[in-house]
Amino acid sequence: MLRHAVGKNATNHASDVKVIQTLLNTTHRNSSKKLLTVDGLYGNNTARAIEGFQSRFMRKPDGVISPYKNTIKRLCPTIYSNPTGKGIRRMDPYGSGEYGASRGRRTHDGVDYSAQAEQNVVAPISGRVLRISWPYASGIDANVLEGVEIEASDGTRCWVWYIKPSVNIINQVVKAGVSVIGRAKTLSNRYSKNITDHVHVRMQTRFGSSVNPSTVIK
Repeated sequence: MLRHAVGKNATNHASDVKVIQTLLNTTHRNSSKKLLTVDGLYGNNTARAIEGFQSRFMRKPDGVISPYKNTIKRLCPTIYSNPTGKGIRRMDPYGSGEYGASRGRRTHDGVDYSAQAEQNVVAPISGRVLRISWPYASGIDANVLEGVEIEASDGTRCWVWYIKPSVNIINQVVKAGVSVIGRAKTLSNRYSKNITDHVHVRMQTRFGSSVNPSTVIK
């Protein structure tokens, strides 16, 4: 979620500072504190806001927010949500949407959540949208069936496929179950009308181990 540390004597890359400013503003919306300007510039206001947030759980705030550490995890807890609000894709002529389901010589590396074409799709995990992702390099609708890659504060990576991503979604901070990340697209053009339209969700830990999404999305 953070590529570099933000705070005192840190690198303070603009994109990372914007993430922290956005998250700090979220913690302040229900208080009388003035919201930060999300401009990517690390200044006195952002420095004070970081230390103010850390003072809630640290005896001596250090004013630094580092990737995968305690402060960023508290600012943006790793939570999960069903991206379509529908069940896991049941068996159809192309297989089941369950994690580990047979795909011929391989097994299914994610979970397919049934969807209605053009419905809104929400983030299945809280974090930062890193990039647009394409599940297919070529073939019918390869340029239509897109996706996004999201990284959570603990380093969990999540790929969401078969959607049309929302405009300007890259680098946005998203909240599981709340933030719309795109619209579901039909798979019937690439396969046939016998396939159940769905959104594919794949996850892995910070260290690259595969995660069964159905164990964390309840």
